[in-house]
Amino acid sequence: GGINKVDKLSDKHNEIVNFAFNQLSAQNGADEECGLEKVDVENFSTQVVAGTLYRFDLIVKSECDEPKQKKCSLVVFDQPWTNTREVQWDEVKCEKLENEAIDFENIPGGINKVDKLSDKHNEIVNFAFSQLSAQNGADEECGLEKVDVENFSTQVVAGTLYRFDLIVKSECDEPQQKKCSLVVFDQPWTNTREVQWDDVKCDKLESEENDEKNIAGGINKIEKLSDADNEIVSFAF
Repeated sequence: GGINKVDKLSDKHNEIVNFAFNQLSAQNGADEECGLEKVDVENFSTQVVAGTLYRFDLIVKSECDEPKQKKCSLVVFDQPWTNTREVQWDEVKCEKLENEAIDFENIPGGINKVDKLSDKHNEIVNFAFSQLSAQNGADEECGLEKVDVENFSTQVVAGTLYRFDLIVKSECDEPQQKKCSLVVFDQPWTNTREVQWDDVKCDKLESEENDEKNIAGGINKIEKLSDADNEIVSFAF
């Protein structure tokens, strides 16, 4: 249970550092085009539990923005006899050096505001728009047109949550626009990508009445019955 400070890293210690760095880089790479570069390792210690806890500070920098470095305090749990090795993400904390503000960007649980969308971000937006259009098209003859994207953010969980507002308008009724707040969950290693419909909310712009039309779970009042609607009525009768 005692904590043992390590002054000189062994091959096993360096293996643990490289493992943690690869995990951190994978998290960072989920939303960033630039990778991370390892600069230094500080304050390395070990603690024997039901396995071993390795604690250390990893100094890293962006491959695109060389002057900017950050120190990530990492904890790795290693249990060789069960082939278990994992970063304890709840204990991970990253700070920009030179007394800058704490940077939780792309660390699990932290919400990262995105000012400029990458190709991956645009791919997520297009996916959500296609899903929204499919929901809208179930009962509407007119499709949707994408107008703008606002308030885009990412959050690393067991995968990534993408949140953003999508401004859309009807292809038949151009002046009327609505803002749909969308959440998309993406987990590449299981090929999972889905809109979190329970969190979706659409509002008409220009202070019009809330519009939940055709969003999964929303109730849509119909003024004029389509052929499909009349078919349902005949079936029920």
